Amino acid sequence: MVHASTSITQNDVDVARKAGWSDEALYDAITVCSLFQFYNNWIDATGVADMPASGYEMSGHRLATEGYASEDRGESAKPARTAKRKKASKSKRAKKSKRAPK
Repeated sequence: MVHASTSITQNDVDVARKAGWSDEALYDAITVCSLFQFYNNWIDATGVADMPASGYEMSGHRLATEGYASEDRGESAKPARTAKRKKASKSKRAKKSKRAPK
């Protein structure tokens, strides 16, 4: 798909359908392959650096323990660091408001 997408034929589609793939599944697979090819090209061209191994380990742990998304979309679903930032921001605003006017 990545190296010869224009050579995909109806026969290729028929073989995939006989293997149990639906039109929607084929569309999704083509979309995912295309997006990853785009992302890889973009990353290569812009020089974006890879994450260190520890970043992948932390991400894997988070996904394994918390999943991709929380069912609760409320305030508690936001990452802890966001709550900490908000608290720090409120603290800074409070300090500014206590300062004597210029």
